[in-house]
Amino acid sequence: MTTTTGPNTIMPKLIVLFFGTEAPASTLAEAAAEGAAAVRFTEVDLVAGAPHQQTTGQRVKQLSGPEQLLEYDGVLIACPAAGEIPAELSTLLDALERVRPPDQFANIVFAVAGGENTALPGRIDRLGGIIVSAPRGLVDPEERARALGARAAKVVGWVRHGMGHEQGHQHHDH
Repeated sequence: MTTTTGPNTIMPKLIVLFFGTEAPASTLAEAAAEGAAAVRFTEVDLVAGAPHQQTTGQRVKQLSGPEQLLEYDGVLIACPAAGEIPAELSTLLDALERVRPPDQFANIVFAVAGGENTALPGRIDRLGGIIVSAPRGLVDPEERARALGARAAKVVGWVRHGMGHEQGHQHHDH
């Protein structure tokens, strides 16, 4: 698996990936994507993590496989807040944990909308990326997801910008 992100890509890219057949996961995903899209210069893709899932308002693409996530600077996962991690998401996380080299996700931003009462945050932590949380004080789940999407998009932009400087300095003698 190779990444297509980096200084040659025009804008930072964030994927909002949702799992779960119930409306809350897709509703949270739509709100997060809306918040992220409001951040200037960020490309946002809303993608279903499993077949036959739809959002409440639009037809969306489906995840082609774990390697697709390496095309993004950030991954925001939306799923039900409680219960078991959806089977498709668990399978995806298993595949991501096997990705080599182990630091493949070191500069990828991760965020979770929903999933608070599941093992998901711990599974995301094991990937070794940069974790962004929702701002405190927001009670409404959709409002939290929208704010999280915006926050994740900002951090994706900051990381991308910083990585561009880091890579630029590797090519210059000081």
